[in-house]
Amino acid sequence: MAPTVRNSSLTAWLIPLLYAAGAVALGFTIPRLAYNFLPGYLSTVSTNAAIGIYSAIASGMIALTGIVFSLTFVMVQFSATAYSPRLVLWIARDPVVSHAMGVFTATFLYAIAALAWVDRGGSGRVPLAGTVLVTALLLVSIIMFVTLIQRVGMLQVNRMLIFTADQGRNIIENLYPSLDNPPCQGSTEIARSPCLQTLLYHGQPRILQEVDILALVEIASRNGSIIELLASVGDAALEETQILRVLGAGVPISEATLRPAITFGGERTFAQDPKYAIRLLVDIAIKALSPAIK
Repeated sequence: MAPTVRNSSLTAWLIPLLYAAGAVALGFTIPRLAYNFLPGYLSTVSTNAAIGIYSAIASGMIALTGIVFSLTFVMVQFSATAYSPRLVLWIARDPVVSHAMGVFTATFLYAIAALAWVDRGGSGRVPLAGTVLVTALLLVSIIMFVTLIQRVGMLQVNRMLIFTADQGRNIIENLYPSLDNPPCQGSTEIARSPCLQTLLYHGQPRILQEVDILALVEIASRNGSIIELLASVGDAALEETQILRVLGAGVPISEATLRPAITFGGERTFAQDPKYAIRLLVDIAIKALSPAIK
């Protein structure tokens, strides 16, 4: 079975790169379009003031980015020592951190690119569109900065415990049926059904992160068979690990049909894995009992 792998590290770096590419594109197109098609829409700010504002935004934003993320990474490193390395991986790849880095980078790059269109060719003009957009990016950067500070504040032990416990409860409530519902009586039917095929894992060691249960149910119904999962979410998948079995009297199902319903990754996640939340709580409790933590 060729695994469907979710690369969270690539996604974490792809988001800032997309922000940077969009900022450069806007920095070279918006002022050009405004300069050629909207020559009457000019900012009342003088060219010297506009140059000073753009330069201050660019230099201040790159300095702010370095300071904020230095403090963030220090807090993440501290949390790895105080709580659990498993939890720190999730915090470091939080989309808020990636989007904040992207917005800060985009503001810096756009201010540099738009600066080239101030007093273009000695015209003494400051395009209004560039001024409005750089102001909007500056406001969004402030919002992302506040959001990032709130995210860092979650690293307090009481908030971390509440957050982890809430994640585990939500997963259990959404994943498992209510106790008021009658249990499934399909175990006898599964035991008596012949095995048509067994799906094995091939590739580098990964973690089973998510299973699309509805997709597997639809595939089983369409083929008149039963699909039994042999590995649960959160388990490590090694070479030749049995992932699932197809039972029934029909024909084997193509691996290309089954593969998209199984997602693997480099580490465990909260999705469909209540054991992960319990594991994190145990890690924090062990750290709290350690003599090194006072």
